[in-house]
Amino acid sequence: MPTNKPIPTPTTEYERQYWQRVANGNVCIVRCQACAHVYHPPRRYCPDCYSNEWKFESIAGTGTVYGYTCIHRPPPRFASDAPIVSAIITLDEGPRLMGRVACDSEAIAVGSRVRLDTSKLSSDNVRLTFELLTK
Repeated sequence: MPTNKPIPTPTTEYERQYWQRVANGNVCIVRCQACAHVYHPPRRYCPDCYSNEWKFESIAGTGTVYGYTCIHRPPPRFASDAPIVSAIITLDEGPRLMGRVACDSEAIAVGSRVRLDTSKLSSDNVRLTFELLTK
């Protein structure tokens, strides 16, 4: 059974730019220059006005748990990581993204505050991992 874990393979220039920033610990969102809408993940056209004029914008890395699930039986390559807490995070900047939360499944709740742990990011590991903030 293979133990290496897949990492995203960018297929466009803006995806390459995004994942390079992530690998360097700079997670960002996209701000449309035409209508100021912020969105994630990066894509060629703004989902609100369809403009292709956008810029990457760094984020604070904090947000609120919108929803979560605990994966007890992950795919074989991730079996050693079980259980995995996966959550949808509403960033303080507005967009939602999905990532892991490094915690026990009993410790997390909808509404929990989290912070992105960029210490785990590298060119070999671009999985977004959050940590719970204490109340």
